[in-house]
Amino acid sequence: MLEDYPKEVTLQDGFKLTLRPMTKYDFDGLYRFFVSLAEFDRKHLRNDTQSRVLIENWCRELDHDKVLPILAEIDGKIIANATLHRETHGWSKHIGEIRMTISPQYQQKGLGFLLVNEIVNLGEKVGLEKITAWVVTSRDYVIKLFEQNNFVPVSTLKNYVKTIHDGCYQDVVILVKDLKPLSAQSAFRGDEK
Repeated sequence: MLEDYPKEVTLQDGFKLTLRPMTKYDFDGLYRFFVSLAEFDRKHLRNDTQSRVLIENWCRELDHDKVLPILAEIDGKIIANATLHRETHGWSKHIGEIRMTISPQYQQKGLGFLLVNEIVNLGEKVGLEKITAWVVTSRDYVIKLFEQNNFVPVSTLKNYVKTIHDGCYQDVVILVKDLKPLSAQSAFRGDEK
């Protein structure tokens, strides 16, 4: 699954970057990436990425079967992080979840679109049937990015999450991309219509 990495990619405006899986040795670079984010970007993340301990644990406890992080780098500096989260057993083992963070100076340049496609392709390779994205509704440009990648909003949860730094409630939209049409899933199981 990871044999295609590292990948050299050129963005719309000529930026050349490398995509590769995160390793246990990426602690310092990943921590520098997260602490360099503006408060506005950090406050919409699920975790307090200002915590060195948290980032160190992510790197030390790396398990690509459960969380597969793909990093984007320019000249060895991490500029984005996209992850595919999945269960290895139970009723949701056919579903993955994408999470993504991009440095503000590299947003709106096609990197988000590229990373979403990268994670979707990885999901297909491991046999997932659906990929979800949970996005705070105030980040409408992120929702639009997922919709451009054929994710469909299926639900909005009102006042569902609290931002880490100020404790304000936020609405969250859940978007889903079907990797296998339902008719193919039913045929695979042998169901009849």
